[in-house]
Amino acid sequence: MDTMTVHKERTFNGDKKHLIHSLVPYEKRFIKAVLPWIPLQVSTVHLTLMTIGWSVGIVIAGYFSRGDMRWLWVFNGCILMQYITDMLDGEVGRVRHSGLIKWGFYMDHFLDYIFLCVIIIGYSFLLPSSSFFLVLLCLTFTAGFMVHAFIDFAITNNFKISCNRFGVSEMRFVLVLFNISLIFFGKVLLIEAFPFIVLAFFLGLLLLVYTSQKVYRHIDTMRQAQEETFYK
Repeated sequence: MDTMTVHKERTFNGDKKHLIHSLVPYEKRFIKAVLPWIPLQVSTVHLTLMTIGWSVGIVIAGYFSRGDMRWLWVFNGCILMQYITDMLDGEVGRVRHSGLIKWGFYMDHFLDYIFLCVIIIGYSFLLPSSSFFLVLLCLTFTAGFMVHAFIDFAITNNFKISCNRFGVSEMRFVLVLFNISLIFFGKVLLIEAFPFIVLAFFLGLLLLVYTSQKVYRHIDTMRQAQEETFYK
């Protein structure tokens, strides 16, 4: 008779985000008010995949903003709409008991990565060709924060998307305000500020990696101490 080894699966907490950021109370009130108005035909899958449409909108708006900075209003609209659909997709699944937890975790965060890329691509249309290397560095450093979040989740099984009460939600509003500044002051503001923005992302990532590796080293040290005590 063939024998099968059954491995106990660790509880998957990818649908339980560790939300400690400034906008959480307002997001919860918004979700509670909007959920009853979402048609039953609109599922969590539809809301997740809408990020593709908002991503296309970002690229189009960034491209045409080269000739008319007012296209950045469309850029802002796509950021805010992605924010709304990203807030609602998981809640719709939970309330209607139709959530696809692992599919949702995978597609939601893969599309978040795509959205991050297209935002940087959108801004790249406003930068001179000499800034190409800085654009690559910006993409590398910002993607590093996402890589950190997933590695940290693999280690702790606690999915954290914020740091010091500043998370993805707050970053979206920073981008919206920055775009409004660009509309009024022109793309020269982006050209002059972009090297400092890239430097800020680099230093922020460096600090995050340094502090995180100290935490993980402490976890390993505690585990080793427990093992030594057990085998004595």
